[in-house]
Amino acid sequence: MPTFEYRAVDIEGNPVQGTMSGASLTAAGAELEKRGYRIEHLAMAQLPGDPIPADFGREGAQPKAEEQPDIMRQRSYVETHVVGQFTGRVPLPALMFFFRQLATMLHAGIGMVQALTTLKGQTQDARLQEILGELAEHARQGRPLSFGMQRYPEAFSPLVLSLIRVGETSGTMDATLVQIAGYLEREIKLRNNIRRQTLYPKLVIGASIVIILVTNMIITAVGGGGLLSSPLTNPITWIFLGPLIAGLWLFLRLGLPNPQIKHNYDQFVQKIPYLGETVKQMAMAKFGRAMAALYRGGVGIPESTQLAADACGSEFIRARIYPAIPRLKEGASVTQTYVETQAFSPIVIDMIQTGETTGNLDKMLDKMADFYEDESETRSNTLASVLGVVCLLGVAIYIGFIVIGFYTGRVAGLLDAGGL
Repeated sequence: MPTFEYRAVDIEGNPVQGTMSGASLTAAGAELEKRGYRIEHLAMAQLPGDPIPADFGREGAQPKAEEQPDIMRQRSYVETHVVGQFTGRVPLPALMFFFRQLATMLHAGIGMVQALTTLKGQTQDARLQEILGELAEHARQGRPLSFGMQRYPEAFSPLVLSLIRVGETSGTMDATLVQIAGYLEREIKLRNNIRRQTLYPKLVIGASIVIILVTNMIITAVGGGGLLSSPLTNPITWIFLGPLIAGLWLFLRLGLPNPQIKHNYDQFVQKIPYLGETVKQMAMAKFGRAMAALYRGGVGIPESTQLAADACGSEFIRARIYPAIPRLKEGASVTQTYVETQAFSPIVIDMIQTGETTGNLDKMLDKMADFYEDESETRSNTLASVLGVVCLLGVAIYIGFIVIGFYTGRVAGLLDAGGL
């Protein structure tokens, strides 16, 4: 029996890794999911004496280890979570185009291998081209799409990977791909809105720095005195501000991909007024949409809950939902079990109870997702607008500080010149 190596995250958000035996890749993945693990990497372990099948889609083939293709090689933590975060990220517009086009092609009846090969030739992003080539090769050998995607966490977020597994499990891959493209489109719109709302304050800050530096150069050249100054043109400010900005950037790039750090971060964000509720609404929308697709596809309630929790996008909420899975397997009421997790708002519980009573759980979950998607989008746009106003006020205070400092310096200079 072949041996597989895996990296995963347990119910509490702690990373785990190891090896296990299984009849096939699918069987090994199913066993890990039964343990409550969210799989990040699963591949053949190249251990001495282990048979290594040429194709996980076929049982019994046993080629030599040196024949194992490079796409089966396990990528190291440094490759995926350090180097990959700097050089391997794929732009959101490129990903959105890929998922939307793949959904269209699959819905039209085009095979996965042909679709991936065609999209590889269409994309302009070199990194995505390389990844799609690997995905096409995996599909050609009978492996699921998520198997190849899990090798590239720098390109495909845990949310995207979880939703892909939802589509594979429920048999609604084309609809799931449309859903992912929709999430990415909303993310792009939100980012563009934030950039638009904060553009003017950023231009004012940049212009003030340039004007002050150019003015001081002219004053120095003509031999005058009374140089202009501001906090952002003072080198001492950047001694403290520079490392702070660099540390924040490194945290977002290297820290958040770590499940435990992400759990603590999500827990912290959840406590921020207004923003925390907005993030929770987004997570509930993703959970409801995934849960509805799985339940409609005939997947059991416990398995649907687990996969939907993985797809919610919040490690904190996921950790709260996971303890409900054993209770659901024992046959406990869905509504009561969800209440005990304290992860769901009262309106979600009411809608789930209605769906459980009437037998229309998938429809109620879809309605819940529609409601929360609209509500979270409105709140996100409001946050972007508020952020723009806050930045503008910050710029006003900054400019006021410069003006006051300038006139205070001139008055002091005049007093010194008059001998007062």
